[in-house]
Amino acid sequence: MNESPNIYYIIGPLLIFGPLFLWILYNLGVRELFRIPGDIRRQRQREAEDANRFREEHARKRGTGLSGGVKDANITPLGLFAQAVTYIWFAAVIGFFAAQPPYTYNPSGDALLKLSLSHPGKRKVECRRRSAQELAKLAANMRAPNVCSRERWPVYVEIEIDGDIVFRKSARPNGLSKDGPSIFYIVRTIKAGEHVLAMRLRERTRDKEGNDFDFEKNLPVTLKSGQVLAVEFHAAKGGFVVQ
Repeated sequence: MNESPNIYYIIGPLLIFGPLFLWILYNLGVRELFRIPGDIRRQRQREAEDANRFREEHARKRGTGLSGGVKDANITPLGLFAQAVTYIWFAAVIGFFAAQPPYTYNPSGDALLKLSLSHPGKRKVECRRRSAQELAKLAANMRAPNVCSRERWPVYVEIEIDGDIVFRKSARPNGLSKDGPSIFYIVRTIKAGEHVLAMRLRERTRDKEGNDFDFEKNLPVTLKSGQVLAVEFHAAKGGFVVQ
């Protein structure tokens, strides 16, 4: 796969954010360079007010009023040209990104492996049952028979294809108390054809007997070009589920 930067990812932000940046720059200080001195501005304002009064008086005498026209309508040649340039620019940007950059969802001859997994690890400290003396010391609404630590172990996931490990990761539990599920999501490209898929998950540390994984599944798969192989995890269904 070509890892060199795509020119579209350089041109795109310039076309979209360039005018916005210039507008912000202009409003932050550039327009001060072109600000008209106060006395000239007041003189021009008086002239504009006189011109408006003249138009109103002229329209009143003719009996047409000002309601028939559009106030401050920019119908000068320069205004029409500016509008045309703006519309063409927006149309060009939309048209450009409607067709570019070219994107192939799935290269010819390949399939995709997608893993979506959310699973909580084992509790770091096993639950224990309170004694009768402990329960007696608690308020009536807090007398739960078991006391459990909220913190959980990270979950470790490993995926192997034809003897080669293509993914291995340990994910910490979510939540401020580290009591939520560990979440995994990966997408891997696989050549179409026959493969042996091995999936493993550990939801705690290795025990004293040396048992490494809590869930394991090995199965042969035959993938077609363009096929998406979805792998999920449901502990109630025995672990990994392949669709």
